Order: sequence, then structure tokens, then C-alpha cells
Amino acid sequence: MTLRNWFDEERPTTVAFEQAVTLFLAGLRRSVVLVVAACLYAATLAGVVSWMKYSYAPEYVLRVVEPDGDPVATPRPPRQLAEYVRKAVFTSEPLLDVMNRHGLYSGLAQSDRRAALESFREDIRVDVRENYFVEERPMGAAPRSARLIVSYRNADPEVAVSVTRELGELVAKRERVTRERQAMHAAALAKEQVDEAREALAVRRSEVASMREELDGGVPPARRVAFIGLLGSLPAIERTLDQHERREAALALGAAFEQRGVGMVFEVVDDPSLPTDTQAQKTRAILASAAFVLGLPLLAIAVGAFSLSRDRT
Repeated sequence: MTLRNWFDEERPTTVAFEQAVTLFLAGLRRSVVLVVAACLYAATLAGVVSWMKYSYAPEYVLRVVEPDGDPVATPRPPRQLAEYVRKAVFTSEPLLDVMNRHGLYSGLAQSDRRAALESFREDIRVDVRENYFVEERPMGAAPRSARLIVSYRNADPEVAVSVTRELGELVAKRERVTRERQAMHAAALAKEQVDEAREALAVRRSEVASMREELDGGVPPARRVAFIGLLGSLPAIERTLDQHERREAALALGAAFEQRGVGMVFEVVDDPSLPTDTQAQKTRAILASAAFVLGLPLLAIAVGAFSLSRDRT
């Protein structure tokens, strides 16, 4: 006696296909019921599409260009620009300021201010394209540039546009202030080095003059050797002073450029505008139409199954 397992009792796929065709034809015969069901299905899809919530994320595109001139004389732009903006520019204080002005996440902010700030950060997107700051700029090469894209997502298109624009302007404003501060600090340090080098040169010249007076009165040979060594150190100190003075002049010029707003250039390439819903409406219409067309056969099969069950009873 041969034992049969449950695989042997399984019906082939063709049987299921034949049953689906039978139910589909039975549904077509119930034309009135099928039309009513199709109308209800279409109304349901239209209601879902109409009441579905959408969010808007306009983009504020900035072209960032470093100053033309000596790359050593001005603060270097960060290589990882997007990470720098997220961590160094979009800090808690300015973001909270933007939140309060626009009344964002007010309910959450009342219970947990930090959670509201994190929610705000999650809705902000910072992206960088064509970032040439990752490459070193040799002397005499053209200024490097990068495209910075800032976007904020919100269900209200007007809020999304205004907050996105404010965040983009915040990047340019804070970076100008930061670069000016860095340039002024570097110029001040360079001036201190120049003062120290000048003082060292003045002391050494004084020592040389004093020892020369001693030599005129007659001194041992050992003192003459010391005098020669002291005199030979003057050119090195003078070269050091000259280097420091050149660097101070370059940094002072760079600081002046930053103070006058002609250092790093932030050019607005694409200002966020109120997004139109035309494309979104087309997409929703296409998806709803596809769902309706693909769902009609299943709807006919369901009507056929219901009608056959009623006929059997």
C-alpha cells in the first residue's frame, strides 16, 4: 500500500486560476452589483487621496565660494561642509530662536524642549553637492566652491518656505560672523609674533652693539668668537621677522576683507518658493487610477464569490 502525503493532495495552480476565472465571470454577470461596488471603491480612493496629508520640503541652494587670493591669509572653509553646518551652525540657540518665532512644535516644547529641538533637527535636511573644499588649493589656483542645500519639511507650504529661507540665511550670516572672528584672531596672533620678533631683534642688536664697544677696548679671543656668533645670528632673526611681517600683512588684509563682507561669498542660487501642488496632484491621480484599474478584477472576483455563495444557499 502506497502512502500519500499532503503534497499529493494539493491541487495544481491551474485549478486556482480556473476558479478565479469562474468567479471573475460570475462577477461580470452581476453587472449592477459590480457597478455599485466599483463606484463605492472609486469614492473610497478619492476620499483617501483628498484627505491624505502631505508635507513640503522646498530647497534653499547656496553657492559658497572662498575668497580669491592667498589661501593662507583667510580662514579655511570646512571640508565636510554639511556636517559642519549641522553641528556648528545649527546649534541649539539659533534653532530655538527660529522655533519660537514660527511657533513650531509648541505642544511638544511645553513638555520637553529638548525633544522638540530634536524633532526640528530631524525635519531639517542639509546636503552638499559639487564640494571642491575637500581638495587642497595650491597657491595661485582658482578659488574652490561648493553648493549647499538646506531644506525644511512641514505640512504647511508657507511655513516650510519661510523656515527654509530663514535657515539658509542663518548659515550665511553665522558663517560670516565666524570667519570674521577667526580672521581677526589670526591677525592678532600674527601681530603678537611680529612684536616678539621685533623685540628679539632689538635685543640682539643691542647685544651686538654692546659687545662691539667691548671689542674696541680690547678683549680676549674667546669674546671675539662669541661676538662673531652673535653677529651671525642677526640675519636669521631678521628673516624670521620678515616672514612674520609678511604673514601679518596677509592676515590683516584677509581680516579686512572679512570685516567688509567681501571674503567668503554666499550666492543664492535657488531661493525657496511656495511649492505648487500640480505635480503632486498628477502623481496622486496616477496612483489612484492605477489602484482602481488593478483593483477592478479583484472587485469582480469578490462580487462573483458573493453571488455564487448566495446562489448555493
